[in-house]
Amino acid sequence: MKHKQFKIITFLTTMVMAAVISFSILIGNPALAVASFFGGIAVMYLSKRRLEDIVEDERIRQISQKASGITFQFIILSFAIGGAVLIAMKDTYPKYTDFGFFMSYAACTSLVLYSIFYMYFNMKSGG
Repeated sequence: MKHKQFKIITFLTTMVMAAVISFSILIGNPALAVASFFGGIAVMYLSKRRLEDIVEDERIRQISQKASGITFQFIILSFAIGGAVLIAMKDTYPKYTDFGFFMSYAACTSLVLYSIFYMYFNMKSGG
């Protein structure tokens, strides 16, 4: 299978998954959503195994690492600021305080996990 065919199959699979998951949410059937999710992942995995072209080289890997690093930093910063704002506004909007704590805990947990994985891969690489 060529890379262009793989992209088309991935796009169509994603669209079908989104439609089925949206429909299952509307009718209140979580089992259908979960089945659609895992079915879509299986289709993408099987189509990627049949791919003949080179999918990834060093340049693509480096760009992906930079993009994921910036995305991680943006999400953590957004969760930390959003959580702090929601906690600070507990007198005005008391029902959002729990969500503010959740965002803050998620940001802290992500930073702890990042630190642990960084130390692990640093030691594994001989650092």
